[in-house]
Amino acid sequence: MTTATRPAWQKSIITLSAVVTTAIILSILYVGRVVLIPIAMAIFLTYVLAPVVAFLQRRGLGRSPAVILTVAAALGLFLGTSFLITRELASLSTTLAANAESIKAKVASVRNSLVGSTDSPLTLLMDDIDKLINPQKAAPGATVVMEPRQSSWTPSLSAVLGPVTEAFGQAAFSFILVVFMLLAKTDLADRVFRLLGENQMTVATRAMHDASGRVSKYLFRQFVLNFCFGLIVAGILFAIGLKYSLLWGFLIFLMRYVPYIGTWIGIIPPVLFAIATGPDWMLPLATGGVIVGLELLVNNFLEPYLYGKSHGISEVAQLISAAIWSFLWGPVGLILSGPITTCLLVLGRHAPSFRFLEILLGSQPALSPAMALFQRLASKDQDEALRTMQGSMKDRDAIAVFDDVFLPALAQVKASRISGQIDAEDDAAVTAVAREILDDTLEEIRPAPRGDEEFTDRVRILVSPAQDELDRLSLDAVISQLPAAHWEVRVSSVTTLTAELLADAAAFDPQVIVIGSLPPGGVAHARYLAKRLRQRFPDAHLLVGRWNDGQLNVAEWEAAGCNAAAASVREAVKHLEAWRPIFQERDEGVQAGVQ
Repeated sequence: MTTATRPAWQKSIITLSAVVTTAIILSILYVGRVVLIPIAMAIFLTYVLAPVVAFLQRRGLGRSPAVILTVAAALGLFLGTSFLITRELASLSTTLAANAESIKAKVASVRNSLVGSTDSPLTLLMDDIDKLINPQKAAPGATVVMEPRQSSWTPSLSAVLGPVTEAFGQAAFSFILVVFMLLAKTDLADRVFRLLGENQMTVATRAMHDASGRVSKYLFRQFVLNFCFGLIVAGILFAIGLKYSLLWGFLIFLMRYVPYIGTWIGIIPPVLFAIATGPDWMLPLATGGVIVGLELLVNNFLEPYLYGKSHGISEVAQLISAAIWSFLWGPVGLILSGPITTCLLVLGRHAPSFRFLEILLGSQPALSPAMALFQRLASKDQDEALRTMQGSMKDRDAIAVFDDVFLPALAQVKASRISGQIDAEDDAAVTAVAREILDDTLEEIRPAPRGDEEFTDRVRILVSPAQDELDRLSLDAVISQLPAAHWEVRVSSVTTLTAELLADAAAFDPQVIVIGSLPPGGVAHARYLAKRLRQRFPDAHLLVGRWNDGQLNVAEWEAAGCNAAAASVREAVKHLEAWRPIFQERDEGVQAGVQ
């Protein structure tokens, strides 16, 4: 089956269209953030509050009363928290102003401990460099500009009321939108199904169920956990005597939505405040120790129990997403980056057109173990290839690794060589790397020889690669599963001609013959070799291995004189183990007749 290849100009147009579309979407998100942020907040709150509404409905409350009660409780929590945090912020500014001299003294102390006193050589050098960079600081005089006197409180009031009014307006719009989204949840879902069409009904249903079920539970648990975490932090900080503990707990609650680095950033303000206002270093150390200890406890024990692998987003994707959304929407985007990325992952998981989102954002490996091993082989990275093999051995046995990882990787190497993607020089290097990692792997899994092991009544088996060194490597995987106490193995060379092979094998007189052929290609040569060996050794059992061949035709190989054909190492070993008693009984009968 051939795959259609697009011409270069078509690929260029597709790439240009993707770039332009991405730029347009990002521009819309940035320019329309005043409208889009409340909508995103409303969707986020809808996901968070949906489990509460469902819980109230299961207790017999109607849909509308459950929605109104839930949203009213959320609104009361929001207004109460906003009022308390506003008071804390106003009081914090007063406290900082009152401790201005103490803060300056501590900053000067830290500066002196780092760079020395104001008259130290290092400090003087830094001052001279600063004057060279900023010449206006070294000017002897200052230019005085006369301006008309203006009211001092009008600009300040506008600067404060503007953002506050905008924030509360967006919050009010979000809460109103949440009410209608929760009330019309089924109707909104039906309209999405209608837009996608009847052909996409199954995919849309799965995505909607995933989003409204698993994702909604994840966001609700995340909200409850972060809220309790902030509340506990506030209580402990209050107990150890740090002022404005409620403010620091609220800050930690918000920053925990920022993946991985949020809590560590949220530690900085309370620790700095403790340093600035505390009498010694005990208060800041206790503050940092409390938050760090709780974070380690929750992150390592509680979160895996509550979340499991429900979101499945990679660490790098979360950090990049946080950077992008914070650039587009500011602090709100930073907080919403996690939930938005989770929803995008669900979309990529269920919609084929957006499958790239699952690849980019998901925590699952982007490459299968077989393709990952092929990539390491193609790049001739022996260490990483060996790590891939060893990693595959952790959760499966050796035969499964050979069948599912090693042989498919070798088949991909052979396909790349046939298509011209790997030249002769690279092919030799790649094959050498494959040989090294196979030898290292066999060295680890091969059992140590026993001193009392007897090698009697062994079945003679001739192993012959059909064409090249890759076929030989595939046969080594089979040989590794044959106990030396039961099998006497003779392996033919890749460079041996068929006539020489027949002559050399005559003295060995094999009872079983195994031909290894790795697809793609090699069928004609393997069939020819099987016919010649059948003619020369009519009593031997002949097995051909067409590894990883999904279209193996056993009847075709039986017509060529083979007793069996196998597409995997496991199947080949099963055939050989079934044949071994036959030849042992035959040898015992011959010995009895001689006696």
